[in-house]
Amino acid sequence: MTTTDQETGPTADERSRFAEIWARPRGWRRTVMPVQHKSVGTRYMVTAFVFFFVGGLQALLMRVQLAQPEQDVLSAQTYNELFTMHGTTMMFLFAVPFLEGLAAYLLPLMLGARDMPFARYNTFNYWCYLLAGIILYSSFLVGMVPDAGWFAYVPLSGPEFADKAMDIWLFGLALAELAAIGAAIEMVVVVLAMRAPGMSLDRMPIFAWTMLCVAAMIILAFVPLLVGSLLLELDRNAGTAFFDTDRGGDPLLWQHLFWIFGHPEVYVMFLPGAAIISQVVPVHSRHRLVGYPFVVAAVVVTAIMSLGLWVHHMYTTGLPPVTLSFFTAASMSISVASGVQVVAWIATLWSGRPRLTVPMLFSLGFLFTFVAGGITGVMVASAPFDAQAHDTYFVVAHFHYVLIGGMLFPVLAGLFHWWPKFTGRMPSARLGTVSFWLAFVGFHLTFFPMHLTGLWGMPRRVFTYDAGLGVGVLNLLSTIGAFVFAAGLVLTAVTLLGALRRGERSGANPWGADTLEWVADSPPAAPNFGRIPVVGSRTPLWDEPPHDPELARMAAAFDHAPRNVRATPFTTVLSALPSTAAVQARPTVWPLVAAAGLALAAVGLLLENGWFLGGSVVVIVAGFVAWELQNERELGAGESTEPVGGEYLVEAPGPRSPGWWAATAAGVVLVVAVTTVAFSMLFLQVNAPVWPQGGTLGQPWLSAGTGLALALAVAASWWGARQGPLTHDATPVARGAHLAAVVITTLAGVAALVLAVAQWPAGGLDHTAHSYDSGVLMLVGTLALAIVLGLGLTVCALVARLTHARDIRPRIMLQNAAVLWGGVLVVWAVTWAATDLLPLVVV
Repeated sequence: MTTTDQETGPTADERSRFAEIWARPRGWRRTVMPVQHKSVGTRYMVTAFVFFFVGGLQALLMRVQLAQPEQDVLSAQTYNELFTMHGTTMMFLFAVPFLEGLAAYLLPLMLGARDMPFARYNTFNYWCYLLAGIILYSSFLVGMVPDAGWFAYVPLSGPEFADKAMDIWLFGLALAELAAIGAAIEMVVVVLAMRAPGMSLDRMPIFAWTMLCVAAMIILAFVPLLVGSLLLELDRNAGTAFFDTDRGGDPLLWQHLFWIFGHPEVYVMFLPGAAIISQVVPVHSRHRLVGYPFVVAAVVVTAIMSLGLWVHHMYTTGLPPVTLSFFTAASMSISVASGVQVVAWIATLWSGRPRLTVPMLFSLGFLFTFVAGGITGVMVASAPFDAQAHDTYFVVAHFHYVLIGGMLFPVLAGLFHWWPKFTGRMPSARLGTVSFWLAFVGFHLTFFPMHLTGLWGMPRRVFTYDAGLGVGVLNLLSTIGAFVFAAGLVLTAVTLLGALRRGERSGANPWGADTLEWVADSPPAAPNFGRIPVVGSRTPLWDEPPHDPELARMAAAFDHAPRNVRATPFTTVLSALPSTAAVQARPTVWPLVAAAGLALAAVGLLLENGWFLGGSVVVIVAGFVAWELQNERELGAGESTEPVGGEYLVEAPGPRSPGWWAATAAGVVLVVAVTTVAFSMLFLQVNAPVWPQGGTLGQPWLSAGTGLALALAVAASWWGARQGPLTHDATPVARGAHLAAVVITTLAGVAALVLAVAQWPAGGLDHTAHSYDSGVLMLVGTLALAIVLGLGLTVCALVARLTHARDIRPRIMLQNAAVLWGGVLVVWAVTWAATDLLPLVVV
């Protein structure tokens, strides 16, 4: 159990004012202005499942074509288009967005928070994701459907072989990846700094641990794909030479960048699925998860190792034997971590009293299917075996066993498990059981025969095959199984949707679960918790609440409070001790405007219309400016600045501020991006047949001047962030210091931007001549973008200073600017190393 009652509490009028401040918008505003995490998470999940069923329909059409040899139901061109869009949909528009939506819905509830840390940014990410899907599927409307495969290998996706359909794919993909990275930043902050008082790291639910690791993986692995997409688009339309062998490029660079994303992507999908099982199995076994510390360690180890296994997908590209041996060993070793989780689940089942509920059935189906997929995974981890099976249907079978077994079955288990929480209704156990058996049998009937067709020689990625292969019967079985599988999924959807109106009322905790989301009402009220729960163990609903005066004091301070602003506790990272109060955003339309501007910019680039592109830039700027102005107006509203309960500051510097985390995350993303570009240049330098020997950018004064200007920007903004009291009183001296810091930082940033951009014409390079020149252009461009972002945050600090009478808000904004400028300085250092240092030391 947990602390939810109090001896004396707020009055009815105070409760009413608290409910009013958290009320959802009504009417048309509810459609375009949602910011509350449950609304955004639900939209993510619903949209992802719409894309899932569209992608499933594409798969069924391909299975009809392959049911018999030498059929002509689909042409080769149509098959390639469906194949490309099926993979793109499932990988980029369903799997990761659905899991991020589930996390957006559940994490605040599981952790005892009232919302995600940056609610408007959360909404912005959703709109970017939705618009990305619309852009990708608009290709069907204009008759230019991508057909180079969901992996878009160069040169098939390059300017020689792919038309404008590939540009549509790249822009849609970039917008979807931008949304995924943004959602990952949200997850990091909510898990590390917004947990219920007392929920130390060793008391977090496995789902929270997993989504923290997954978020870090997304930031480190998805940014390289975003960079790779930009490099390919520049090759296609700006004449750069990153993938052109005649000009020092290398098509294998795309494979490296894609699989640096692609292999962690597999675990980005599997780990949340495994975490769902770690939440479902203990509840339906009525026993605590066995080996909690080992499961957490396994999740962390898997996340770390997955970032270094991308060459697992490139065994047949002619790599040196030593490289193959290393990645073979690493690819096999990671299965040990997955095995630890499997043993923990089996031990929990053995130790408990399992109930064969629908969530448990899907969990058991996952166990069987994933273990089978893991066995074949160890097989393809061996370079000699993979060389034989790589381009056959054996890999297709393994791939689907791991992803559907490792992600879809757990997701269905989770939906049945949390559906009472989402809706307040119980889905039909009878229909759910039938849907499970249809899905389970249909899945194995579909994909198990593919192991045999692959071993018997059927190549993958082909629209037909010769009757002489002798795999017609197996393919027919796979096609029949696909329709059975689809029937099971359709029945699952019917069961869940039918429960919305006809399902039995569930109550708050129908399963007798152990985590905090089951404390809230079903479905949860807008603020999740009137009184913030206090945690003293890993299973707070199964144990007695802690008796800690400090924790109880924070719970009392936030008891249906504050009532003039949306706020939730901000706690320390390790022990989740009370720290400050994090202000939560109210509904607004500006995130939609900013996201729409980005989508319109993509359309303008596709149309090659300068006026349209210019107008979209105006929309982007207007959206972000209005967004920032509304932020400052709300944060400056009178009583919203008063400490909650007279003790917990609404705003505080350092890691106690959500903005500090946001600025740090932005700096990390920029550093990962520029490091990816530098890695690309190093790879090309090592592998290109012709490279400028000892060639450097050769602009030491401009480069040094850029670094000094950036160092000045860091120093000035940091100095300004230390001026003025932490209280809400204003001092004229601090006001002048803040304005001076903004002016100096802005001038330094503008000087750095001018000096950085000047390096390109001064160097006399031609980005169309050689990949080195192209790489220098990309590095300088990345540095310029980073500087522009730093200037943008500095302007936000100026707006804060001009808007607020008190000193603490501009102090915090200058601090955030200093953190971001520090990241920009690192970007400059990496740029200098790649343009002037590595060409001299790498032969």
